[in-house]
Amino acid sequence: MALYQDQVITLKARPYRDHDALVTVFARQNGKFSAVARGVRRPKSKLAGQLRPLTVSVATFYHGRSSLDTVTEADLEHGFSKLADNLERLSWAMVLADIVDQLVPERETAKDSFTVLKAALKALHEGRHAASVGLRTGFLLLAAAGFAPDWTVCSDCHQPLVRGPVAISVQGGSVHCPACQRHLAQVEELISLGSLRSLQYWLNDSPSKFGQFEVKGLMEEELKRLLFRYMLHETARPLKSYEFLMNIDRLQRGPEGGSKR
Repeated sequence: MALYQDQVITLKARPYRDHDALVTVFARQNGKFSAVARGVRRPKSKLAGQLRPLTVSVATFYHGRSSLDTVTEADLEHGFSKLADNLERLSWAMVLADIVDQLVPERETAKDSFTVLKAALKALHEGRHAASVGLRTGFLLLAAAGFAPDWTVCSDCHQPLVRGPVAISVQGGSVHCPACQRHLAQVEELISLGSLRSLQYWLNDSPSKFGQFEVKGLMEEELKRLLFRYMLHETARPLKSYEFLMNIDRLQRGPEGGSKR
């Protein structure tokens, strides 16, 4: 039996027993796991505001004989309160939490992914372009989990990808230049060279620059479709937050399909 402390991002929480909650956290040292926050749903609980979803805290856990650890105390570091002021930023934050929940194995340390998710929540809180932050973070999380092909060369001829559109096989984890894709029996996804360049830039740049380069229009649509196709292929489970994001996107674009941004 032991106590341990870690910096955590709360991914989700749900009621558990009378006044408790079962929280799923993503910890810098201890990876993703679920723990019981006892009494957190009581009005005067000291933990009530410290473990809200999409916040960063330093928490202390008790590891005993139960399969579930218990949160004994927590101190809020970053509440990211401005996420709730904008539905698009909030929906992307929820999507990223879902991506981590699905991609990161239980109790497996993933410090790079932790750093990326924390930086993304900060960028969204600061009001940076939501889709740009969300898409970049999503592809970085996929790459960290080993689910991204080499975006620099054609999988067939091994030449640099310098012309578009580029064909992508999500099933096969491959990319194909315009010359080689003519020999494919079926093309799953096509993206423009500009979208490919954005991916290459994102995967090699610092998380501190999230949202400084904005993607909109066709590029945003291509990369959004590609990200969620990859997620569905790799996890075989739709993201629960995906439909919420799509509803917000439809509201942004209006009944005629034009952008209201």
